[in-house]
Amino acid sequence: MKQMRSAILAVLAAASLAAAALAQGVPPDAVMRGFQRTGDYILLVNGNPVPAAEIYRNDQVPAILILTSALPSPVLMTPRSGNVETVNLMKVSKQKDGSVDLLADAVLAPLGPFQLEGSNPSFTYQGKKVSLTPRPALRGLRKGSELLANIPEYIHNANGYKPNAAAIAALKADRKPVTVHVVFGSWCPHCRQHVPLLLKVENEVRNPNIKFEYYGIDNPPDGWKDPEVKRLGVKGIPTALVYINGVQAGRIEGATDWDAPEVALSKVISGATGKGK
Repeated sequence: MKQMRSAILAVLAAASLAAAALAQGVPPDAVMRGFQRTGDYILLVNGNPVPAAEIYRNDQVPAILILTSALPSPVLMTPRSGNVETVNLMKVSKQKDGSVDLLADAVLAPLGPFQLEGSNPSFTYQGKKVSLTPRPALRGLRKGSELLANIPEYIHNANGYKPNAAAIAALKADRKPVTVHVVFGSWCPHCRQHVPLLLKVENEVRNPNIKFEYYGIDNPPDGWKDPEVKRLGVKGIPTALVYINGVQAGRIEGATDWDAPEVALSKVISGATGKGK
């Protein structure tokens, strides 16, 4: 708990100091900006997980930014060059949307190259061995709040979505007992794009008659061997099975449905589709 508080204070301090720098006329860097929080990795320091570490990714550079009180300063890793650099904490600016920028006057200090242990990058910082390892898949039956707590990308994508107002109103007014059972993978890029939209819908509908639940499967190929996947006949993810009074009434699957899941769900509940019987 103490480590978590320290990390939070450090990040808040960075945001505050960076905001002060911006007020003095220092803009974000033209390239090192728009880093998004990622849940793909776990940070290890001397082999020990650092749960409070914040890891950000910029896929355009590409680069990974690590913020944690377990290290003396933020660390920037650039896979193309294979190098690790440090940056002054006061030159890291957290934005209102949760993204992170480096300020234009940030100076990157070389720390050296990183090595790969299998597929895991590692480096040494002041005698500490630092490495990133893939986060295990979020498996089994979960609540929407658990997805948001464990997959930071879901928060960003959910916040940016504006559901169809008419569909939301219809879902709020419905009185049938409905269960929306979503099969997804925390590792799946399509799920990261679409499942957050349904999480936003769940948050806006807040209808006690409509229950949302999420079933996470393992990485391929094991995920496709999951008994629940086989039982439900799921061929691709994400797939949402919609039950009314305990009977499957339809599914939300494919890009057309998932681009506006509240519309697809409203159609299933109202009986406007015959899919997935």
